[in-house]
Order: sequence, then structure tokens, then C-alpha cells
Amino acid sequence: MYRFCLLILLCLCAAFTKCDNDNNKQKLPLCGTCTCVFDNDQLPAKVNCKDDVTRLLQAESTWINPLNNQSYEYSELTLTNQEIMFLNFTFPTSKLTYLSITNSEVYRIVNSPFKNLENMVTLILSNNGLDLLMPDSFKGLYMEERYMPLRSLKELRLDHNNLHTLNMNLFEHTTDLEILDLSYNPLKVIDKHTTIAIDSLPFLKELYLGYTQIKTLPDQIMHTPIQLSILDLSGNPIEEIPETLGESHNLTTLYLNDTGFINITKNSGFPEMPSLKNLYLCNLRNLERIESESLSGLSGLQELHICNNIKLTHIDDFAIAKINEHGGATWPMIKKLNLFDNKLGYIDSDFLSRWDLLTYLNINDNPWTCECENQWLIEDLMPTYKKINPENANSVKCGAPIEMNGEHFIDLYERQYKMRCLDIYGAKPEQDAFMLVGVLIGVLIALPAILFIIFAYQRRWFGLFNMCDNSPAAYTRRFYSSTPRDEDF
Repeated sequence: MYRFCLLILLCLCAAFTKCDNDNNKQKLPLCGTCTCVFDNDQLPAKVNCKDDVTRLLQAESTWINPLNNQSYEYSELTLTNQEIMFLNFTFPTSKLTYLSITNSEVYRIVNSPFKNLENMVTLILSNNGLDLLMPDSFKGLYMEERYMPLRSLKELRLDHNNLHTLNMNLFEHTTDLEILDLSYNPLKVIDKHTTIAIDSLPFLKELYLGYTQIKTLPDQIMHTPIQLSILDLSGNPIEEIPETLGESHNLTTLYLNDTGFINITKNSGFPEMPSLKNLYLCNLRNLERIESESLSGLSGLQELHICNNIKLTHIDDFAIAKINEHGGATWPMIKKLNLFDNKLGYIDSDFLSRWDLLTYLNINDNPWTCECENQWLIEDLMPTYKKINPENANSVKCGAPIEMNGEHFIDLYERQYKMRCLDIYGAKPEQDAFMLVGVLIGVLIALPAILFIIFAYQRRWFGLFNMCDNSPAAYTRRFYSSTPRDEDF
């Protein structure tokens, strides 16, 4: 009986709690106009506003409950397609941890609009028209030990705007930033003011500078952010590896996709970067060759992605190896290798020291030359590839020579096929079959014809031969003819 009563009491409490939560959700002002999502059907709310609610945002009643003078329980707010232009109103006190204002034509931020959002961790201002930002844009509330900080802000996204430079004091109120995204802004160069602004972020861990039209990195920009671990320089017309990368302290991931490299050599290659673990060199439209020791400074490399490079035909056997003065070499312990969709015909077994340690491999969509120098791909690599990724292993094909084009590696492996060696001069005798047959047929036809002509000449079957005979007898025959047998005397 006691247990039964306790069960009823718990059910009643749960019902009352649910009703109370439902009432709270209905009372959230933004939920009447925007879409609200609740984790496990509980507050706080994640709000998404796709229509213009600018006036509603400026009303204090949207944020503060007049019954108890407490902030409504919003955790995230996403605003798109707003008509803000001048972001000059101040958000009331709120427990928001995430604020996104995108595609809203914001090109000026004034009057410290975010200062009351003391719990905000992420601020996204992407896809607007921002062309100038002042330090007051990110000013927070007074703190005795710090200069009016946005004390919780860790992530700031300013991508897809119109910024050409940054104020040198822009981040004086956001010194705890860990993630900064400046990609798709027309910076063209990272000037001194921008460099100082970035260097003022000692806890920065991720920096995104993709598609900013920069050609290199300024000296010493990597020296101050000692915790920087991810750097994205993709989509920029960079033709040589910036030497200042060698000043990085804890850089683990580097993106150099869609840049301007043509050949990566030992002299133009990577400086000593022992902390780097992940390197991306994909979608390089002009890259043709990666030469010996060009990546030898990356002794801690674990993931190498070289993919979708439409002109890349050569990767040297010792591209990632470091050759010592005695002729020996050391390799990084690569665990993931992606060579997808290049123009590679060969890859040497010495490119990696331990292919058997790979946990990921993709060599598909390359015109591999199926001859004896690549025999190791069939015999040694295919068992490992089949174990790591059977689906990819089953689709690797030969691209040359012509009689092997389209052959699957997995079939050659199962047949224990031994590929022949190409002619040292590049000759391809397998393509001479039709010519040899033609020569044979020609000989078989010509020999009887020649014998017939000789026999006919000796028998003088055709008067044409007499015209070519210069002997004395032939000369006499031109003037005398034999007497017909039926002539009467």
C-alpha cells in the first residue's frame, strides 16, 4: 500500500512538473514568433528566428520576466535574415551561451551590444557586411581585475564579411578567445595592425584565414599564440610554405588546400615543425611534383592528405623522409594516408616506413601503371588495404598500360598476377601484334607473286618483258619474225 501511494505521488509530481514546463515554454516571448527547441523537453530553449524580429529583440520584456524580474531561459539564439544594418541596441541581461547573427546586412556594431551577455561562449557574425570593427564592439561589464571583458567568450566567427584590416586593440575585451574565424574576408595582406590584434590573443587555439587573398604570413605572427593548434590557410594564392610556420609552438593541424603551389621542393618545403600531426594538401590545381625531403621537417606527422590534385604526377620516394649525413633516413609514423584522385602512376614502397601501421588508406582514382615496379601494390599493399577499407580496396584500378586499363587490383591480387616490366626505351611490344600480322600476310602474298613474275619472265609470256630485254638475241628479234608454219613456198 505504501509503495502504491508513493508511485501515485511520483506520477502526480511528474505531471505537475510537465505542466509547469509546458506553461513556461508557452510564456517565452520569442517562442511565439520563432522556432524553439528543447533538449529532453526541458528548459532552457534554443531559439531560431528566420523572420525579422528586430523590434522584439530590443524590448526588455522579451528577455526579462516581469513577474519575478528574472531572465527568461534561453540558451541559444540564432538570427537570420534580419534587417539590422546598425547593431546599436544592447541585449538585456540573459543566460545565452550561443548567439548567431548571420545574413542580416550588419555592417556597423556600436554601443557595446553584447556587454550584458556574460555567459556567452560563442558569437557568430558571419555573412554580413562588416567592414570596420572597433574595440567597443566587444566591450563587456566592469571587472576589477580585467578591462571590461566579455568574460565567457571563447569563439568568435567573423567570416564572410568585408574586413580589410583589424583594429590593433580589437580584442582587448576578449583576450580569452580560443577560436577566431576571419576566412572569406578580403584582407589581401596581414598588416601590422592585424598582426598585433591576433598576437594579443595568448590563448588562441584555432585560427581560420582561408580565402582571405593573402600570399604569405608575416614574420613572428606564430610566435605569440603559443597554444595555437589549428591553422587554416586554404584558398589563398600562397606559392611557397611561409617560413614563419617554423616559429609555431603547438601547431597540430595545418590546412593548405586550394593554394598556389606548383612544385614543393626541399628548399621551398616545410620548416622544422615537430608538433604538426595533420597536413592537408588537397585541391591544388597547379601542383605537379612533391620532391625529396620537402616534408622532412614534419617528424611528428600522423595524417597526410594529398588529394584531388589534377596535375600531381610525382611524389618522391623520400618526400617525407629525413636523410641524415650518413645516408640513412627516418620517417614519421603515418597512421592515415589519403592520396585520392591525383594523377599518380607510381608510388614507392619506401614512401612510408610502416604501411602495416595505417588505420586509414585511400589511393583510389589514380591512373596507376600496372607493371613490375608497382608489383608491391598488388602483393604487399592490397592485403593491408583490404583489411583497412575493403570497399575502397575493391575499386582500385589500373590506368596503364593500355591492355591493363580498368583491371582491378583486387582481382590481380587474388590471381597472384605477375606484372611485366615495361621496355626501358618505352617500347610497347604488346601493341605491335597487328603490325606483325600485317607483315606476315604481306610476305605470304608477295613471295608467290615474285616467283610467278620470275617464271613468267623466263617463259616470256608477256611482250612487256621483251621491251626490257637488251640482249643481242632480243635485238635481232625486233627485226625478224619466224615464218608461219602454214606458209607455202
